[in-house]
Amino acid sequence: MLHAPQMTGMGAEIRLPDSQTLTLPAAQPKLRETKKLEKPVMFRRSNLMYSAVASVAVIAAQPAWADVTPQQVWDDLEAYMASFGYSVTGTESTSGNALTITDMALSMDIPEGEGTMAFSASEVTFEDLGDGSVRVTFPENMPIKLKVNDVPDGEPFDLTIDYAQQGLQMVVSGEPGDMVYDYTADSLGMRLSELIVDGETLDRDAARADFNLKDITGTARVSVGDLREISQSMTTGGLDYDAAFKDPETGNSVEFTGTVSGVSFEGDTTIPLDMDPEDMPAMLAAGFAVNGMINHTGGSGTFAASEDGDATTGKTSSGGGSLQLQMDADAISYAAGATDLTTSFAGNELPFPIESAMSEASVNLTIPVSKSEEASDVALGVNLAGFTMSDMLWNIFDSDKVLPRDPATVAFDLTGKVKMLVDLMDAEQMAAADRGEITPAEPQSLTLSGLLIEAIGARVTGDGEFTFDNSDLTTFDGMPRPEGTLNVTVNGANGVIDKLIQMGLMKEQDAMGARMMLSMFSVPAGGEDELKSTIEITEQGHVLANGQRIK
Repeated sequence: MLHAPQMTGMGAEIRLPDSQTLTLPAAQPKLRETKKLEKPVMFRRSNLMYSAVASVAVIAAQPAWADVTPQQVWDDLEAYMASFGYSVTGTESTSGNALTITDMALSMDIPEGEGTMAFSASEVTFEDLGDGSVRVTFPENMPIKLKVNDVPDGEPFDLTIDYAQQGLQMVVSGEPGDMVYDYTADSLGMRLSELIVDGETLDRDAARADFNLKDITGTARVSVGDLREISQSMTTGGLDYDAAFKDPETGNSVEFTGTVSGVSFEGDTTIPLDMDPEDMPAMLAAGFAVNGMINHTGGSGTFAASEDGDATTGKTSSGGGSLQLQMDADAISYAAGATDLTTSFAGNELPFPIESAMSEASVNLTIPVSKSEEASDVALGVNLAGFTMSDMLWNIFDSDKVLPRDPATVAFDLTGKVKMLVDLMDAEQMAAADRGEITPAEPQSLTLSGLLIEAIGARVTGDGEFTFDNSDLTTFDGMPRPEGTLNVTVNGANGVIDKLIQMGLMKEQDAMGARMMLSMFSVPAGGEDELKSTIEITEQGHVLANGQRIK
């Protein structure tokens, strides 16, 4: 049997059966070497990672296998950046236990010759800490340059953004193909340092944009197999932002400042090892996927705008919120929400400040992205709850307080099935759909649930379900013929009409017409001032209201 290697002055001895031994030479100090990087856009693997010399050095040095070297960490980062289409250049040099990349640069052409984007770092160091992990050190400032030559209805521009860090500490551990990046930083920020529009440089009075995260702690695990899988999480002390833009010719301007507290992030990303970032449908088909969630515990901000001498200012705040994004070959989904929202506006053209609040606001959206022979899920949900506004605003049209001023709510959920006839991320197919040359999708079914409208003393609830016949585009003038039922219940409708008459906003003859419309489409539901309606569309294309045919 083989025994664990024993270290000697000459190297490592491995005891073989029959008391024989095999001596491996000791690892020699690595001499300083320098080479120029000229990396292509396509993904590549380092041939140094698995070299025989490196293998012997690992065996001779220590028995642990879950270690990474500076070269392996750099190769992993380089491959990750190259997989997104960046051209990577720089000068590699090693000295002692550190690998240094000098004048590192990432560059990419914007599709169709519209411009270029480049990122640079003067020096990035990968230091072997001697325990199987590597410390990565970045410069305090890393410029990002964007050049755009073709701007629809605009002028070409060049901008430089300084990506700055203070106190960034990053340590990489694990093993090749499965690395963990742990990091902390006092701050990470982006600052617009230069903007040139049509050859004219704008100073910071005309254009500024500063975003700064503070007190950051995070970790990211990168596993490489058939795909590159990244799982990461990050917590911060908050985000500060300050942005302003002013048109040098007109003097019109806009300014935003604010802070968001307790910003955190969790997410997973799957990236094909070899992909074309300009071909999103192919990327999705190859396994590209994103699932991320951003949360915060509250925020506040101010804004000011000036147009043709008229100034408007405002304030916003929230008690917390979240934003989730999911995207894969099946669909793209968004979900955003916030609680305890407040807004206020004031300006030259407003007689008094306008103030409003909302206890909760959320929206979710799911859209299929890929052409398919099978029907895919689609969804839209909205919840705007507890809306209130200041008495000053109410008094403009209801100074006598005739209408109830209870918080208002609008909420509904739509879900369904749709057959995609195009790839949503394919620009040529979508352009053809915009021109009416092809039909982008065929609706299959639609379900309404959770309908709730509450305002000024009235309440509307409802639900419904429909299917669609895409072979019949004549019954409903080009729209696929629906078949199904919608149920609606209304409380307080006649009471609202009475109050509008009392306020002088509705005349008696107008009110009579409104009541007749209600009677045509609804029947008493049993409660006081409660009506219900069942709208049915039959297989023959007939439209029935409470059993009475109206079409």
